[in-house]
Amino acid sequence: MKIHPDCRPCLIRQIELTARAACDDPDLIRKACVEAADILEKVWDDELTPPEVSVGLYGHVARICGNDDPYLPQKIHFTDKALKLFPSVKEKVIASSDPFEAAARMAIAGNVIDFGTGKSRGEIDLEEVLLGYMTRPLFIDNLQELSEKSVLAREVLYIGDNAGETVFDRLFMEMLDQSRLYYAVKGGAIINDATKEDARRAGIHEHAQIIDTGQRMPGTVPAICSSEFREIWDRADLVISKGQGNFETLTELPKEGRIFMLFIVKCHVVAQYLGASEGDMVVMKW
Repeated sequence: MKIHPDCRPCLIRQIELTARAACDDPDLIRKACVEAADILEKVWDDELTPPEVSVGLYGHVARICGNDDPYLPQKIHFTDKALKLFPSVKEKVIASSDPFEAAARMAIAGNVIDFGTGKSRGEIDLEEVLLGYMTRPLFIDNLQELSEKSVLAREVLYIGDNAGETVFDRLFMEMLDQSRLYYAVKGGAIINDATKEDARRAGIHEHAQIIDTGQRMPGTVPAICSSEFREIWDRADLVISKGQGNFETLTELPKEGRIFMLFIVKCHVVAQYLGASEGDMVVMKW
């Protein structure tokens, strides 16, 4: 999905919120925001996706504020919060009439833990959100095809998104063959996207081999990822992609029918692209 003019104010809000998370010096925050706005105009390219345009802006804020991982405290907080809920959520999934669907819904619901939307960082009532998404209709529903593909797939690449959300990915991964299952995270800190350390904190290593993309981008562009990631990407029979950022980048690839994108629609640009509404749940084959 190419960047849209309405992405500009959203990116500016994201950068300001990131600067405020990175330091408490008003002068540094202002400097980071003003300079990032100038950089945005220089790197803006209508042929790029929003994550590709944004990546340098976050790096700039990190350098100015001297904080390479400004959302680390929030990442730890939401991971711990999700881990406390994990046992009760797992019980509900196992007791449901269709555990595969229930686990997928929980993985999608976890996508609300997202600090890359340019909106507030308010506390999330995770338990309430999870229960709400248990029965909410899927706007795009390719879940049955995903279930069928998961049974036949010899190798599965699961591309994660945010820290904390990773805990609910665990539930869904328990529904998959874990003998050749890879979980991909970012190559370094970017917003609250999961890194290897964040994934291990969530217990992902108990279910999959953790790899990283080699990139600090709130999305995934396979062509510029690490050789390890590209090798697994090329081999995988099934790719499960989490989050809106991965949706924005991976929809630039030709449709292969092996990629399934699971996320919550979080902005009007994506909603318009899909003909959806903000808050809709999506399981989309690509």
